Amino acid sequence: MKNQMKKIVCVALAAAMTLSMTACGSKPKEADPAPSQEASGTEEETGTEAPAPAADGETYTISIAHNQTPDTGYGVGVAKLKELLAEKEPRIQLEVFDNGVLGNERDVFEGNQLGTVDVAITSIGVVSNFAPLPGVMNLPFMFKDFESVEAAIESDAMKAAWDQIETDAGLIALGVYSQGFRHVVSNKSAITSLDDMKGLKVRVPESDLYISTFNALGASPTPIAWGEMYTSMQTGVVDAFENTPVNVIQYNLNEVSKYETATNHIWDGAIITINPDVWAGLPEDVQKNFLECIKESAVYQRADINTAAEACIQTVKDSGVEYAEVSDEFHNQLVEAVSVVYDDFYAKYPEAKTLAEALQ
Repeated sequence: MKNQMKKIVCVALAAAMTLSMTACGSKPKEADPAPSQEASGTEEETGTEAPAPAADGETYTISIAHNQTPDTGYGVGVAKLKELLAEKEPRIQLEVFDNGVLGNERDVFEGNQLGTVDVAITSIGVVSNFAPLPGVMNLPFMFKDFESVEAAIESDAMKAAWDQIETDAGLIALGVYSQGFRHVVSNKSAITSLDDMKGLKVRVPESDLYISTFNALGASPTPIAWGEMYTSMQTGVVDAFENTPVNVIQYNLNEVSKYETATNHIWDGAIITINPDVWAGLPEDVQKNFLECIKESAVYQRADINTAAEACIQTVKDSGVEYAEVSDEFHNQLVEAVSVVYDDFYAKYPEAKTLAEALQ
């Protein structure tokens, strides 16, 4: 009960801080420019005639799926999107499938390709298995802070990544939600040097970049389904995992963890994609309004994650988990150790180097 109350306090504090940010006028009001570069369903871009405007009273039900809870993470963005649509484009009715009820992220992404899911919110690591360029955003220590992430998302350089999602994965990218910067959480020891990484059995997502990153750090990366994470830590199947502060609290993982280190080794997010047939079936004015609402919800969600992360870090500390920052010396050691990850990634995807250099 005590841990549950702390989780409630974390979520409530994050919500209160977000409301305060909005009231003070510090929440970004400008639209996220990335999706405007990503969407490609208009007449000018496709060379096809745009659909006629919808008849009065006509509605469009669009399914949207993700693997997080409705009140945190992606769920915050989807809730904001529903609110914006009710105000600006009530012809669109969202049918939300959250908490991974339609399967894991890869299942949902493939369903988006097949058309059984209209819109998917999928982590960059999973998307990069289908289109590698977005994976540049998952390169270790690519970003130093949230401001540099925002600059990258808004960058013209990212158009190459959004375009590749359409050409290689057959989906239209509409926007980017955030998970935040990732930490290492362990039951073995605090992570204060590279020696502490040696042989550490760390759960990682099913992503080549994550696996190669922790191999480079001397750990033993172990892909395990996220739904098995709690019991894997509880029973010692793995020594550690890496994820964001928000996810640590969202999934009660502080209950089965002893140490958390703010390595900030990877910033992660999710790409919002829509099936092209679904997009083409929307009238042009509905497309425009839907896209604007997604952009605005993405700006809101990313700001909320930044606020929620601070609140959840405090909850981790209060729950008895030993929390540590990373010294400059250790940070430099980590950056140097993962340089081979960049070399290997560029050798495999030469065009990624141009994009990475443009973002840094």
